Amino acid sequence: MRRKTAISAVLIAGAVILLSAMTLLAQDKMFTYDYSFKPGTEPDGFRGLKWQTNIATLDPLHTMEVIALVGPLVYYKKNKEDLYLVTVKLDDIIYEFWNGKFSGVIIKVRGENQFQILKDYVFARFGTGQRSKVLEQLNVQDFYYNGVKTRMSLKYSDIDRTGELSMYSIALLSRQQHIDTLYLRERAKEQIKDWEKNQSK
Repeated sequence: MRRKTAISAVLIAGAVILLSAMTLLAQDKMFTYDYSFKPGTEPDGFRGLKWQTNIATLDPLHTMEVIALVGPLVYYKKNKEDLYLVTVKLDDIIYEFWNGKFSGVIIKVRGENQFQILKDYVFARFGTGQRSKVLEQLNVQDFYYNGVKTRMSLKYSDIDRTGELSMYSIALLSRQQHIDTLYLRERAKEQIKDWEKNQSK
């Protein structure tokens, strides 16, 4: 009887230890989420347009122009847009809608000088973000920000001398098929580049 009681006590103690370890791991995972925005600065959309706003509420036929259409992703440019972000001269602002819901924005600048001004603005407002150690060692300008509502990235391409600040709704990203959406976004970027070339002719 005592032997059975001792075995039961050992099993219960083992279960308690295992449960405690799992709880600590869960807490550790929860509290080490890679939140990258400066406290209180995470956006919930862009310029007053909140994530998941329905495109129909924006009167797109009269206020916007479709520049790319790839599956459920539609990219618009406003007919009238302020192309300054404080002191940054922007080249373009492109709005992404997924299944009719506002899901992202792509802000472009041209030239290293304008990118540096944009980078200074982003760092001052949102914090320095994060980048991999490899990219940091190579001094590649590619930063990312994780939030609760917004995923943001800031990058510069030496090849075409353009900078890009992009923001996406995390709620909508989580509802999209990740691989398919990445593929569609790459296709959309090609269409946007073709549209931009035609506009510059």
